[in-house]
Amino acid sequence: MIKELKILFAIVVIVLIGYYGIEDLAHHEMYGNIPKPDFNYLDLQYDIKEKGNPQNGENLFKQNCLSCHSLKVKNLKAMMDENTAMHAFNVVPPDLSNRANIVEEHFLFNFIKNPQNATKNPKFAMPPQPQLTDKQITDIVSFLKTVAKKDIQGEEIIEDACTRCHNIKYQKIEAHTNPENLKKYLGKIPPDLSLKGKSRDKEYLVAFINNPQTVLPGTSMPRLGLTKESTEKVVNYLEHIADPHKEERNKIGMWVLIYMLIGVILTYSWKKKIWKSLK
Repeated sequence: MIKELKILFAIVVIVLIGYYGIEDLAHHEMYGNIPKPDFNYLDLQYDIKEKGNPQNGENLFKQNCLSCHSLKVKNLKAMMDENTAMHAFNVVPPDLSNRANIVEEHFLFNFIKNPQNATKNPKFAMPPQPQLTDKQITDIVSFLKTVAKKDIQGEEIIEDACTRCHNIKYQKIEAHTNPENLKKYLGKIPPDLSLKGKSRDKEYLVAFINNPQTVLPGTSMPRLGLTKESTEKVVNYLEHIADPHKEERNKIGMWVLIYMLIGVILTYSWKKKIWKSLK
């Protein structure tokens, strides 16, 4: 009995060392050292210093943002239609109904002041807004926060933040912008996201969405400024659509392990009985 347990213990130790050694090595070789995400966006120097006025923010939004951006939650249509905007900027400007609830407030303030700096993308389509004071930007952010939906699910965040450029074909979602325009804008057509939740691990996806340049230097994908909660919802959604039966498979796996354990116990009992009769 003791001899068999020692052999079993040695096998378990060897298997665990092999598994975790190979897992860590493979992860490091594939992804390198993945940087920790910064959901406070502390590299951005400007900050909101006073309380915003949402009423004034609504007027400022209509004067400064509505030429390109719609606000469906208030039934406000962009003055420039999508095709005209796409040919002007090579990308369709997003509707901003939920933007303030999926993007970190400090990031959004800096984004309006200087989109190229906030996104870490010098070719980002939206121009800086030097005509707006810090107080006026604060008012616009305050207005957008008052109209944004409070509990937004991962699919909605993906639709809001990603599908201007990315297809998700397995979900029958097509990018809002034409591939030809995206190629002019970004240098190449962005990848389909249908299987990203399976081809990349969670740590990589979170870090990449948080700050693409720190994970893949030179990438044309801009930093989005998503909050930690929004980022996790996006990654969870990508993992779900890439492998929708994962949870079911894990449940079955547990029953398989229990079945195998019962088999081991019965086999050992049988072996013990046989050896006892031979003595």
